[in-house]
Amino acid sequence: MTKAVKAVSPKGLASYPKIFKPNTRFNSEGVYETGLVVKADQAAAFQEQIKQVFTDEFGNGKLTKAFMPWKENEDGDVVFTFKSSKKPMVYDSKGLPIKKELDVGSGSELKIGTAIYPWSAGGKVGAKLYLNSVQIIQLVEYSGSPFSAEEGGIS
Repeated sequence: MTKAVKAVSPKGLASYPKIFKPNTRFNSEGVYETGLVVKADQAAAFQEQIKQVFTDEFGNGKLTKAFMPWKENEDGDVVFTFKSSKKPMVYDSKGLPIKKELDVGSGSELKIGTAIYPWSAGGKVGAKLYLNSVQIIQLVEYSGSPFSAEEGGIS
């Protein structure tokens, strides 16, 4: 029987976070999600923890073919993917609950409370990271516009 293992990610930078409002693009009920960009040297221990949960369930033989919940970006950083159908609990940098909705943007510094879940379906295997809780350490608010103010223009 597959059992999820609770864990906390290392600190990283949010990538396309959907923490207070779910992404409904591919699922009408919505999915709460975020990528978490972590420097490779800081990500290694978390990657090993995920691999260990996987091998505890399926053994070492399937590890090389397993779908893991991360990829490496062009800078060599590791981007972890967290998802959940349930809205995560959100905390501030002191560990206190945040009760109001924030516009959390890419680049916000976060830690993620997760459950590592090894899975097997249709002959494929892998591990999944659930988005259970989020600690916002430094908030970068989403502005919606990629532009900054320009002097002397129209408004």
